[in-house]
Amino acid sequence: MPRILITGAAGFLGFHLARLLAGDVKNHIIAVDNFVRGEHDEALRNLVSQPNVDLIEADLSDPVQVAKLPTDVDYVYHLAAMNGTQNFYERPMDVIKYCTLPTLYLAEHYGRGSKLQRFVYAGTSESYASTVTRFNWPVPTAEDVPLCVDDVTNPRWSYAMGKMHGEVVVAQAGRSFEMPYSIIRYHNAYGPRMGDRHVVPDFYIRAKEGVFELFGHEDTRAFLYVDDAVRGTRLIAETPACEGQIVNLGGGREITMLDLAKEMMAARGMEGEIKLHPSPVGSVKRRLPDLTRLKALTGFEETISLSEGLKLTAAFYLDGTLVDFQTSRDAS
Repeated sequence: MPRILITGAAGFLGFHLARLLAGDVKNHIIAVDNFVRGEHDEALRNLVSQPNVDLIEADLSDPVQVAKLPTDVDYVYHLAAMNGTQNFYERPMDVIKYCTLPTLYLAEHYGRGSKLQRFVYAGTSESYASTVTRFNWPVPTAEDVPLCVDDVTNPRWSYAMGKMHGEVVVAQAGRSFEMPYSIIRYHNAYGPRMGDRHVVPDFYIRAKEGVFELFGHEDTRAFLYVDDAVRGTRLIAETPACEGQIVNLGGGREITMLDLAKEMMAARGMEGEIKLHPSPVGSVKRRLPDLTRLKALTGFEETISLSEGLKLTAAFYLDGTLVDFQTSRDAS
């Protein structure tokens, strides 16, 4: 029975990945979270009530607690972090703490003390945002892009810097301890249970009050629904050719924030005037991943359109309904 440890399992990607992997009864899932951002809601209680799922509450910024984590595991998916654009500005020291220290302690713990099949690290496209902005780097952006920081005094970079640090730590732990690893640079995954400090849930939460507001309406992004994101995550972890690789994981459709807002409204039949605001300082104008490496190594293809994913996300934030995509598709 494969033993799989997932950090941040009460959060967004971690929860959905744990739910996906727990669906295979041959897997034993060890879900780890400190509940700083994760939700101890009904969905999580249902997940951890399954016989093949164990929950460990631990602060991964504490090396003593990390040292107590089991080492007899086959896979570690390190998805825990302090994310959310508003958090970058409001809680930058917490963002730095929870993005850097856990990665360092976990990489040492599992590099020195176990025989993993793969250590999977959640990187981010935020890490190369400055390069795209400052040096007009080509978009779509490939994994070989140089990483840089536009302004160390801007709290927005608390997250990207922490994630850059994590990539270096994981790569060097792999080299020093002969630990097999993969680094995934996620690009705007979205869906239910992602918190309220991201563009899609923030828009829907405001829309509940009849307020349609949008920041950075001219900026572009490419979105990937969470079910596709965690399926891609598993593919990367289990594909031998992805060992030692940095791999972009995201959607292939570039869309402006204004067009995204219109699609969010259309998903629920909403009408109203959208109040437009400028981007926060430091926000990259364009973001679109080059998915050549991902597709060549794993054969990954998106299966869930933006309109389908937005309907499911809206159902969660407006109705409190958490529905599997496949269940929704079967019902229709």
